[in-house]
Amino acid sequence: MEEDKVDSMEGTIDSDEGTDRFNEEDDLGNYGFEGIEIDGRGDLTDLDADLITDEVMMKFHFSNIECAFQFYNWFGKRRGFSARRGKERKDKNEEIVEKTFFCHREGKRRKRKCVKGVRKSKPETRNGCLAKLKIRVLKQTGRWHVTSFCNEHNHPLVLPKFTKVLPAHRRMTDADIMQMNNMRKAGISTPQIYGSFASQCGGFEHVGFSKRDMYNQIVKQRSFRESDVKSALQYLRKIAEIDEALACRHTVDEKGRLQRLFWCDGHSQVDYKLFGDVLAFDATYQRNKYHYPLVVFSGINHHNQSIIFATTLVGDETEETYVWLLQQFLVVMKGKCPTAVITDGDVAMRNAIRRVFPNASHRLCAWHLIRNATSNVKNPKVVAEFKRCMLGDYELHQFHRKWETMVRDFGLEDNSWVKEIFEKRRMWATAYMRARFFGGFRMTSRCEGLHSHIGKFVHSRHDLADFLENFRHCLDAFRYRELEADFASVNGEPIMQTNIKVLEKSACRSFTWEVFTLFLPALARGSTVRVKSSTTLMSQTIFTVTKYGRAGNEWHVSWMPNPFQIRCSCKRMESFGLPCDHIVGVLVHLNIEEMPKCLVLDRWTMGIKEKIHECNVDQNTVWDSVYLARCGALDWLCRLMTRKCARSTMKYNVTRDLVTRHLQWLGESDEGIGDENEKPEEREIIRDPVRVGSKGCAATSTSQPLKSRKRQRCRLCGEVGHNRTTCSTIRRQYEHVLSQQEPFDEAVSLAEDCLSF
Repeated sequence: MEEDKVDSMEGTIDSDEGTDRFNEEDDLGNYGFEGIEIDGRGDLTDLDADLITDEVMMKFHFSNIECAFQFYNWFGKRRGFSARRGKERKDKNEEIVEKTFFCHREGKRRKRKCVKGVRKSKPETRNGCLAKLKIRVLKQTGRWHVTSFCNEHNHPLVLPKFTKVLPAHRRMTDADIMQMNNMRKAGISTPQIYGSFASQCGGFEHVGFSKRDMYNQIVKQRSFRESDVKSALQYLRKIAEIDEALACRHTVDEKGRLQRLFWCDGHSQVDYKLFGDVLAFDATYQRNKYHYPLVVFSGINHHNQSIIFATTLVGDETEETYVWLLQQFLVVMKGKCPTAVITDGDVAMRNAIRRVFPNASHRLCAWHLIRNATSNVKNPKVVAEFKRCMLGDYELHQFHRKWETMVRDFGLEDNSWVKEIFEKRRMWATAYMRARFFGGFRMTSRCEGLHSHIGKFVHSRHDLADFLENFRHCLDAFRYRELEADFASVNGEPIMQTNIKVLEKSACRSFTWEVFTLFLPALARGSTVRVKSSTTLMSQTIFTVTKYGRAGNEWHVSWMPNPFQIRCSCKRMESFGLPCDHIVGVLVHLNIEEMPKCLVLDRWTMGIKEKIHECNVDQNTVWDSVYLARCGALDWLCRLMTRKCARSTMKYNVTRDLVTRHLQWLGESDEGIGDENEKPEEREIIRDPVRVGSKGCAATSTSQPLKSRKRQRCRLCGEVGHNRTTCSTIRRQYEHVLSQQEPFDEAVSLAEDCLSF
């Protein structure tokens, strides 16, 4: 790393003169003789570096300075060193007329203050080597001729197997950088990307650059950005040029730093329009370098898959923050409120939902409640009974009776947590949740699974711009899963598995494949339902049904023939959106062969997606997909061409000339293309946020300065600022013993006493 930094100084430390000014009266010399022309890398293939003597070197002339440097660097690689750019001279018109290139070990390294124990010292790589190559421009021809050459090195030359490790010979091409960036977008780590390069090249020794060069390139790309927040907002504006429906909102704090960032694309807005009856949102952490919590609004689609409606980065998790993001969510979704909301029970979330979605049914996560019961009661039997009360499909009087029995049997009358959780029973007990549609949501485990999937694409080292780009690819992966599920629902005919084959086949045509598999157990259990009795009223008939082997349990199914309506007392249809086995039994009893429309919700069918076309949203849009596909195809063709042409001199020369001419044509075709249509950037200055603590960190006061961290205290002398290993007092005592030339046993005894502490 130190050598990399030294090599990049462009000769500013090796000469006292620095950059000289060239005068017109200086003699340029007469170099009109026939020489050896070097105009590019292709001209180096026919040369043998071992045959280039000092006399031959003076015959070379080049088209430009960069070409000369490439030549000298190529020469050094064959001889066991690398080139480094040195000083230059200019004329009165500030035009460079002379350039010098040095050996990589020329000059002396600049002295730096090094704090002992903080900066690790590295070997000295500069020893004042005098090898150099000097070139001058001949104004008559515009060619750069060699005017001075010294090939005397005062150090051993590097062995051929080590030359590729020298910094000047390690280089990432534009194609390598593009491939690395594309793989990073897919969530692949840098070490894995480097391994992929090694696999393509046939080994790590053939890659041409090191893993550290990849990390340096990533840092270099980030350094080009003026501001992280500015780059992130520019990326969102770039997406908005393609997706006009994209919505982006942000706020700043009193210091001008980004505080909240909310965004939602057009595809997510259409998904919410179709599947926004159930909303779950939870915060995940450690997904960006600022540790801003990531709040994801999610739901379930017609394949019972998790989908993302909107995303927000927030600097804190206060009630006002959640109110703000829920209000932004409501505005973007055209005022449509969800009918049900599932959270983990956070107080700030709960209060914000009451304020913004007052009519929505709020359900607490069952998994978090069970975990809280375990930590507050600490009795496995109580936790098991609490779980039965929470998830059991009871009537209200049955639930109260079981709860009272549990409290009495385990002596929980004075337990504060039990009293508090009972007051919130309408938000977690299934007995109170019946007839409220939650789409099968009982816990935020879907959110946890969603966070796990997001973690494959984003992590704590990503800045905001990288986070947004990688999160975009995460969304694409989610939406491609939906495409696969759509294909599975229309591909082939399923094999009937129940005794009610006619009704099963009708259900298979009505539901998507994933939802049909969820309904299949209820369809199979429907054959065990028996109609015990029926009561005909004015406009409907009420069937009393029971199950085989469970004569003590009864359910009531009401059927209205015109218009066709059928309901069950278990309320499963209203809660999950799928018919229960009791309704299936009545359908079999009535000899109905087609699934009634009242039992098939639109959100569980393939036809729901047809409404997307009404919103003029192209759901096949995948960001940069065409560009990346073209890059991959051209990269594969170039690699194939390289393998076929590199072993034959004739094929190589022909292919090289063709590629060179084509590159020249590409350069000419790109001329005149500017950014005339580019929109002016917003002048709002937003500072990058600072790193924050996630939920669970100790609260800090903004009105008082932060308390300093408790300093380390030595266990030997009791002083602050060091430990027993670096204690100077004990070291001085030990040195004093040695200076007095006391017996060796005494010194050893003192050292053992120090270590015994």
